[in-house]
Amino acid sequence: MMLHIKHLLGDKTLFFIAVLYSCIISVLFFIPSPDLPEIHFSAADKIVHCLIYFILINIWLLYFFKKKDFRFNSKWILVLWFSILLYGIIIEILQDLLTVSRSADIFDVAANFIGSLLGIIFFRSIKHKFNF
Repeated sequence: MMLHIKHLLGDKTLFFIAVLYSCIISVLFFIPSPDLPEIHFSAADKIVHCLIYFILINIWLLYFFKKKDFRFNSKWILVLWFSILLYGIIIEILQDLLTVSRSADIFDVAANFIGSLLGIIFFRSIKHKFNF
């Protein structure tokens, strides 16, 4: 019985972490750019986007992978991937429409695409190491 309770709490905790991370990055993407620290490396913004989306997709993949009753297959990975990419596109459009100091950038979308794709490849290569 305790094992089942522990499993359910683990899923809720991971779900909470995934939702919290998603909310935090959503807020961060709307912070006015003058308030952000300056980085003097031309590709730093794209690397940050890759890293953010790499982490985002890995958290969500881990959540779904951990659910014993969830059928974890390529179809659902694609659904999650397209959902996260759509989220990134919507964020870029909203940055352009709702902020003064930020604008939509197709290269940010490309960096999101690459980061999430690398995240999927990474997760698929290590998922066998999880003992859930």
